[in-house]
Amino acid sequence: MKITSLLKQSFKSVWSNKVRSSLTILGIVIGIAAVISLVGLGKGLQSSVTGRISSLGTTNVTIRSQDPNRATSQRGLGGGPPGGGGGMQGGFSFGGSSTATITTAEYDYIKSLKGIASASPNESTQVAVTKSSTSDTASQYQVYGVDTDYLKLEDLEVSAGANITNTQVSSSEKVVLIGSKAAEELFGAESPVGQSIYISDTEYKIVGVFKSKDTEQRAQSGFPGGTSQATSSFVTGYKTWLSIAGTEKLSSITAKADSERVVDTVANTIEQKLYTDHGVTKDKADIAVSTSKDLLNTVSSVTSGFTATLAGIAAISLVVGGIGIMNIMLVTVTERTREIGLRRALGAKRRHIVYQFLIESVLLTLIGGLIGVAIGVIFGSYATSLLSSGFGGAAGGSEIKVTIDTTTILIAVAVSSAIGVVFGLFPALKASRLDPVEALRYE
Repeated sequence: MKITSLLKQSFKSVWSNKVRSSLTILGIVIGIAAVISLVGLGKGLQSSVTGRISSLGTTNVTIRSQDPNRATSQRGLGGGPPGGGGGMQGGFSFGGSSTATITTAEYDYIKSLKGIASASPNESTQVAVTKSSTSDTASQYQVYGVDTDYLKLEDLEVSAGANITNTQVSSSEKVVLIGSKAAEELFGAESPVGQSIYISDTEYKIVGVFKSKDTEQRAQSGFPGGTSQATSSFVTGYKTWLSIAGTEKLSSITAKADSERVVDTVANTIEQKLYTDHGVTKDKADIAVSTSKDLLNTVSSVTSGFTATLAGIAAISLVVGGIGIMNIMLVTVTERTREIGLRRALGAKRRHIVYQFLIESVLLTLIGGLIGVAIGVIFGSYATSLLSSGFGGAAGGSEIKVTIDTTTILIAVAVSSAIGVVFGLFPALKASRLDPVEALRYE
């Protein structure tokens, strides 16, 4: 029997039972549409998250103090804003507070290391700030302890006055930069440059005002330098900050490598140097050295697992749809018993009967798969618009685009066809094994 004849008979059988066929493929339609849309959503989320992490800079190296008793799986994800608290990377929080363990000599080594373009400590503490030594009213602000490269590393710029100098940092001069929001709160329209503030009754001279180059976006994303953090704070030299905080060691350093080509090399060099100095091993280290690549790989792994989980959940409906296909095909075998007996009596072989019922099963699932793909693509487009206009704006202004690629579509069609074969095989074999004589006598 020719394949064309089998196809015509299969189409005729499906078309003659339109309502039953439609209900039969409904499970496949729902399953394929769910898999397509959820996998697309997972890929879109992964692309959005990795894009935001990449925007932090693929040449960044972060060195942080950490608790040596923490589980290894929690290490190396630190970074983010100045201070000993949990780091923020593109809105994701990692780590927690820890005892400062990095010496200023180790920072000097990092800063002078070949392959490092810029570096700065990232330290912060909250202090009471007044405008005069006799003021009864104090305001709470964060004071960051940094080096001269801090503004460049955090994408800040001086809008008035000047940045702190190397001399001011090394000599622990009592000078500060004031964030634009803090300047407005304390001095209003008056220029703060050249004026003084008092921290613990000690006078500090304001040498400049800084602001973020992209204040609104950085504030929404939770990046350092946004109005929610740095621009409502003060910045001073890290040696001056150490005296304010009453400590001798640093807890966080951010560095930038010359290029992506050397970032892993310098990170490994720094790591081995600090491990040696501290007399520790990686599994019991009191410091962690990480790069944006490390965070990117970790988050990519998590989001890939998330996508696979979503696809697995959606695939359950495909199994249910496949069971429905098998059930209907078994009913069809019973209904067409006499027809099968007649075909066998006229010379049809068992394989022809198997082919006929398998083709019908695959045809049903393939039609369902194609409809499911169309619905999944349409839903993906609608979801992209919804996330971009609604939820995306609330999530730091980043756009989450549901990503449905050709590979996903081809896999979905292949899976739907495979379901037709798997769940249609038993009914097809059952039909082929019917005794022709008994089948002809079947009522």
